[in-house]
Amino acid sequence: MEITRETAQYVAKLSRLEIAEEDMDGVCKGLSSILGYMDEINASIDTDAVTVSGGGGGCPLRPDTVAPSMSRAMLLDNAPERADETPVVPRVVE
Repeated sequence: MEITRETAQYVAKLSRLEIAEEDMDGVCKGLSSILGYMDEINASIDTDAVTVSGGGGGCPLRPDTVAPSMSRAMLLDNAPERADETPVVPRVVE
Protein backbone atom coordinates (compact mmCIF):
# COMPACT_ATOMS: atom_id res chain seq x y z
CA MET A 1 0.00 0.00 0.00
CA GLU A 2 1.39 3.37 -0.99
CA ILE A 3 1.20 6.09 1.67
CA THR A 4 0.87 9.60 0.28
CA ARG A 5 2.24 12.73 1.92
CA GLU A 6 -1.31 13.84 2.69
CA THR A 7 -2.07 10.54 4.46
CA ALA A 8 1.18 10.73 6.45
CA GLN A 9 0.42 14.33 7.46
CA TYR A 10 -3.12 13.34 8.49
CA VAL A 11 -1.84 10.45 10.62
CA ALA A 12 0.80 12.71 12.15
CA LYS A 13 -1.86 15.28 13.04
CA LEU A 14 -4.08 12.61 14.64
CA SER A 15 -1.05 11.30 16.57
CA ARG A 16 0.00 14.79 17.61
CA LEU A 17 3.40 14.29 15.94
CA GLU A 18 5.46 16.90 14.17
CA ILE A 19 7.25 15.58 11.09
CA ALA A 20 9.72 17.88 9.40
CA GLU A 21 9.04 18.47 5.71
CA GLU A 22 12.45 17.07 4.76
CA ASP A 23 11.67 13.84 6.65
CA MET A 24 8.22 13.33 5.08
CA ASP A 25 9.45 11.26 2.09
CA GLY A 26 11.26 8.85 4.41
CA VAL A 27 8.22 8.55 6.66
CA CYS A 28 5.98 7.78 3.66
CA LYS A 29 8.44 5.19 2.40
CA GLY A 30 8.75 3.57 5.86
CA LEU A 31 5.00 3.44 6.45
CA SER A 32 4.43 2.01 2.97
CA SER A 33 7.04 -0.66 3.66
CA ILE A 34 5.44 -1.59 6.99
CA LEU A 35 1.95 -1.83 5.48
CA GLY A 36 3.30 -3.87 2.56
CA TYR A 37 4.86 -6.31 5.01
CA MET A 38 1.57 -6.55 6.93
CA ASP A 39 -0.23 -7.36 3.65
CA GLU A 40 2.28 -10.18 3.03
CA ILE A 41 1.67 -11.57 6.50
CA ASN A 42 -2.11 -11.37 6.11
CA ALA A 43 -1.94 -13.15 2.76
CA SER A 44 0.31 -15.94 4.04
CA ILE A 45 -1.54 -16.88 7.23
CA ASP A 46 -4.58 -19.11 6.90
CA THR A 47 -6.85 -18.72 9.91
CA ASP A 48 -9.87 -20.58 8.55
CA ALA A 49 -9.12 -23.70 10.59
CA VAL A 50 -8.43 -21.80 13.81
CA THR A 51 -11.04 -22.29 16.50
CA VAL A 52 -11.80 -19.91 19.26
CA SER A 53 -10.37 -21.05 22.54
CA GLY A 54 -10.60 -19.53 25.91
CA GLY A 55 -12.03 -19.78 29.30
CA GLY A 56 -15.44 -20.50 30.56
CA GLY A 57 -16.42 -16.89 30.86
CA GLY A 58 -15.49 -14.26 33.33
CA CYS A 59 -12.66 -11.82 33.18
CA PRO A 60 -9.18 -13.08 34.09
CA LEU A 61 -8.00 -9.52 34.71
CA ARG A 62 -7.87 -7.63 37.95
CA PRO A 63 -11.12 -6.61 39.62
CA ASP A 64 -12.52 -3.21 38.72
CA THR A 65 -11.93 -1.04 41.76
CA VAL A 66 -12.08 2.69 42.35
CA ALA A 67 -8.65 4.28 42.71
CA PRO A 68 -7.30 7.84 42.80
CA SER A 69 -6.66 9.34 39.38
CA MET A 70 -5.78 12.64 37.70
CA SER A 71 -7.76 15.75 38.51
CA ARG A 72 -10.07 17.26 35.91
CA ALA A 73 -7.76 20.28 35.62
CA MET A 74 -4.75 18.07 34.82
CA LEU A 75 -6.72 16.16 32.20
CA LEU A 76 -7.98 19.36 30.58
CA ASP A 77 -4.43 20.73 30.49
CA ASN A 78 -3.55 17.86 28.12
CA ALA A 79 -6.53 18.43 25.83
CA PRO A 80 -5.70 20.33 22.64
CA GLU A 81 -9.12 22.02 22.72
CA ARG A 82 -11.83 22.32 25.36
CA ALA A 83 -15.26 23.81 25.89
CA ASP A 84 -16.22 24.65 29.46
CA GLU A 85 -15.00 21.69 31.53
CA THR A 86 -15.01 19.15 28.69
CA PRO A 87 -12.35 18.24 26.12
CA VAL A 88 -13.43 18.73 22.50
CA VAL A 89 -12.69 15.76 20.24
CA PRO A 90 -13.13 15.26 16.48
CA ARG A 91 -16.53 13.98 15.40
CA VAL A 92 -16.37 10.25 14.67
CA VAL A 93 -20.03 9.48 13.93
CA GLU A 94 -21.97 11.34 11.28
